Amino acid sequence: MQFQVPQFIETEDKLVGPLTLRQFVYVGVGAGASALLYFMLQTWLWFILTVLILGGAAALAFVKVNGRPFAKVLSAAFHFYWQPQAYVWKAEHHALPQQKTPERAGGGRLEAIAQGMALHKAWTAVQTGQKESDKQFVEQKMSQRYQIFRERSGDRNAARRVDYR
Repeated sequence: MQFQVPQFIETEDKLVGPLTLRQFVYVGVGAGASALLYFMLQTWLWFILTVLILGGAAALAFVKVNGRPFAKVLSAAFHFYWQPQAYVWKAEHHALPQQKTPERAGGGRLEAIAQGMALHKAWTAVQTGQKESDKQFVEQKMSQRYQIFRERSGDRNAARRVDYR
């Protein structure tokens, strides 16, 4: 037994001529607002407002930005600009002190390796926010409203807590 499977489930049905119901409503509301303003305003002001209103209605009905309807793009823009932004993580980068060491003829290679290891440990500490000792690390971060957690790798890390009240 064969069944018919709908294939175009993403497209809206054309209800009023070549327009979907949503497009027809946008254009109809724009035309209705223009007709109402025709009886309320002078001709030159009505013409300017009609161009703006019908242009906005046509943009809402027909324009797509990256495959999304213009109404959804406007809605997302309003939500982005008028709702508060929550920054969950803000990395702290502390300046490392620069040390100059005199170079020796024979022992320069070993010192360079040691400095490279120290630099690697310092860079890891800057990236993860970890300090020299775990006790100081916990006390300092908790006083700054941080929460300590262990990653899957077992490393301790801290993230700034955000209270939504």
